[in-house]
Amino acid sequence: MTKIRLIRKDNSVLTLDATQYSLNITRSVPVVPMLALAERYALDLNIVTADYKIDVILSDDDCSAAQFEKTAASCSLDFSAAAEDSDGEHKAYGAGDGGSITNDDLDGAVIKIHSAHTNDNSVLKPVEIHFKKTAGATYSATPPQINVPITQSSPTGAQIATALESALNGGGSSNIGAGNALTVGGGQDFTDAFTVTRVAGKNDTGSDRSKIVITSTFLGFDGNNDTPTFSKEFASSKPLFQEFSGGLDRSCKSAGDKLQDLIGFVGNASLLGTSGTMITKEPDKSAIESDFSFSDSQTKDYIVGIQIPYNSLVTSAGETSLDYVERNQVIITGRTDADVQGSEANTRPVNVVFDPMDKTTGISGTVVAMSFNYIAGENVYEGSLTFMPIDMIGGT
Repeated sequence: MTKIRLIRKDNSVLTLDATQYSLNITRSVPVVPMLALAERYALDLNIVTADYKIDVILSDDDCSAAQFEKTAASCSLDFSAAAEDSDGEHKAYGAGDGGSITNDDLDGAVIKIHSAHTNDNSVLKPVEIHFKKTAGATYSATPPQINVPITQSSPTGAQIATALESALNGGGSSNIGAGNALTVGGGQDFTDAFTVTRVAGKNDTGSDRSKIVITSTFLGFDGNNDTPTFSKEFASSKPLFQEFSGGLDRSCKSAGDKLQDLIGFVGNASLLGTSGTMITKEPDKSAIESDFSFSDSQTKDYIVGIQIPYNSLVTSAGETSLDYVERNQVIITGRTDADVQGSEANTRPVNVVFDPMDKTTGISGTVVAMSFNYIAGENVYEGSLTFMPIDMIGGT
């Protein structure tokens, strides 16, 4: 059985060794007794509170030599799929693939990407990737800028990704980081700070490769950050993406290391902005579209979601199959149809990447309380976490 996972703002995953959990859901339904009639009346405004209390055990990892090696962070931009669909299906992105995005939509849109070095220095600027309709990739410095040409009026995801890959890897002599070094060693080219590869995207078939993976050349935890970010020109037309995550100084931890991590995540974590979705007619649409970055090292460790697995029969393959399939619990809120909230509609795989804008990938919210006990002489901590489901969180 897959374990319960807490999701941080930088997309890092904290796996919990849970012994049990309890879910509490309370509807506020005030009841008023009517005099003389001996009847009771109520008004149900669909005001609901919920929380999970999870009992966990923290113990030492069973470490191997590989777990002491540093790993690099990476992000991705998948132009085969749209980032935000109200039905959570991530439909086609480019107009050439049956989506809605043309080069007119992309013209003037900007993606910003921080390297490990620029993210740790508040004076340094991120690399700006500008999409243009005009032919030919161009480069400039201060701030570091790469102009990516999308000349097809109805581009496919593969065409967008090909143009982006070519522009990012083609800046060998551009010195985009002049006066704004991208690495600790003073690297001024995009390829000094990153490696760029093109792979198959979510909706790709055959030999199509519409997904760009950008991997930091810096090894370690500091490569994680809150980019890419998108300018307001993207509005609700962002491609499916993942922020920089996966960078580790070492993955092997003791029970005490894990407790110290939780103390940091819960005891003093800054959100600096918003996470989640506003409840609207289309509840998966972003509440805030920003043309600047909230990227800050203070925000990396804020808990923004949880994935709690369960065994499902109703969504298992085959009409006569009695085999379980794993799904993550979801809490669908807002003005949604009843038939998208139950077990039959919960078909996303248990290993789906958590997206706070997509309520079918897990449960948005944060940890609001923790309590742990330690017995002298033991290398195990026992305790509990309280997770509160929240659709949208704002904070500083």
